[in-house]
Amino acid sequence: MILSIFEGLVFTSVLIIFLSFFLLLSLPIFEKEIDILELENVQIHLQNRLQESELMQLSRQIQPHFMFNTLNIVLSLARLNRQKELIESIESFSMYLRYKYTEKQDLISFNEEITHVKNYLSIQKLRFGKKLEIKIKVEAIDMPAGIPPYTLQILVENAFKHGLDEKKGQKKLSIYFERLGNWVQLKVIDNGSTALNINASSGIGLENIRKRLSLIFDLYTDISIAKNKQNETVVQVVWPYMAMEGE
Repeated sequence: MILSIFEGLVFTSVLIIFLSFFLLLSLPIFEKEIDILELENVQIHLQNRLQESELMQLSRQIQPHFMFNTLNIVLSLARLNRQKELIESIESFSMYLRYKYTEKQDLISFNEEITHVKNYLSIQKLRFGKKLEIKIKVEAIDMPAGIPPYTLQILVENAFKHGLDEKKGQKKLSIYFERLGNWVQLKVIDNGSTALNINASSGIGLENIRKRLSLIFDLYTDISIAKNKQNETVVQVVWPYMAMEGE
């Protein structure tokens, strides 16, 4: 019996020594795995910071022609002594600038974006008067959906710069926004004579939208340009649906 106990103690001691030796050999491997995880975390952090920087740069690349047009409108209204319209234009322009230079998250609610765009459109209304017809169709339930800031603004600005500004006669602009299951779809339609090429230099704003969508979302996104049966230019953007909190 004493012999059995002695053999058991010897086996246990040998087992402990073996396990200790194994753990000592394994420590460099564990340390290496920890180092790799730390390196991966640093790389992810740097990548996120790079994406944030790119998003900020892309968000700032708003076409400047609207600035000059607005100043011309304000000057003309002042010369004509149209005080009411002058005050409206300055208020709308002030709110436009406030939105443009306020820091934003990667996504904001569509309600916030459309409010900003309406300030822009109110100035264009003063510019073109009855010649400009604007149609906006957005369901209230879709208002909280997230959208990268300036997305709609860029589409609307492009519609004027490349189509409506030079068009003679009646000018039409339509905005449609709706949720389609797990995605949302935004359409901006204008009856200008020129269709944009997303790969052309004139379509840099649209290419910026494409880049921003790819930076923000890992799921399917798309942006396309086409002519409909009425020979109108249709720009369509699709991205995943995300409801914004607090809306």
